[in-house]
Amino acid sequence: MQALRDYQKLITEVDQLCCQIRQTYGNHIACKKGCPGNCCQRHITVFPIEAAVFARALSRLSPELANHIQHQARQSTSFGPCPLLEDGACLMYDSRAIICRTHGYPILSEYNGRRSVGFCHKNFKNLPAIAPDRMIELAPLNQRLAALNHRFVHAVGCRIPAAERVTVGQALLMDPQVFIPDDRTASTNQNDPP
Repeated sequence: MQALRDYQKLITEVDQLCCQIRQTYGNHIACKKGCPGNCCQRHITVFPIEAAVFARALSRLSPELANHIQHQARQSTSFGPCPLLEDGACLMYDSRAIICRTHGYPILSEYNGRRSVGFCHKNFKNLPAIAPDRMIELAPLNQRLAALNHRFVHAVGCRIPAAERVTVGQALLMDPQVFIPDDRTASTNQNDPP
C-alpha cells in the first residue's frame, strides 16, 4: 500500500534528521535507554496509520512477546506509562511512532504567529543556540503525517475516522483485519499493492 510505503519514507527522513541532531549536539542530549522520568511515562496517541505499523510489527514478534505486549496494553490506562515500556526500554523500538522518535529533540512550533523551540528539559543545557537546520519543524511534519494517514484510512475503506487518534494501548489491541483494504477501495487501488 503506497501510503504505508510513504509513511516509511517519512520515518526514514525523521530518523536521519534526529541522527544529524545527535551527531551535532550529542554532548547536549541526555536522552537514552532507561532514562529516569522517561518520556514514555506520558500518555500519547497515534494515528491509524501508526496503529497499522504496530499491528504489522506485532505479527512479526514471537507469540509469547506479542501476547505479553497485548496483555500490557489491556492493563494500560490513558494516564499511565506506555504499554510498550519495560525495564526502561521500548519493546517495539524499531516500530515506534513519530512522536516517540522526535521526543526530546528540538521541536520548532508556531502558536499565534510566535515561533518557539521546545525540547526535553534534560537536553541542550547551557547551549546558547541550536542551528535552524537541526530543529524539527512541527507544522510540516504534522501536515505530512496527517495527509498520509488520510490516504491510508481512505485506502482501507474509511472504516476508521481519519482524524481519530487512539492511545498506544488501543492501537496494540486493534484487529489487524481493520487495516486490510475492503472491496470498495480495492478496485480503485489495483495499482497500489498492499
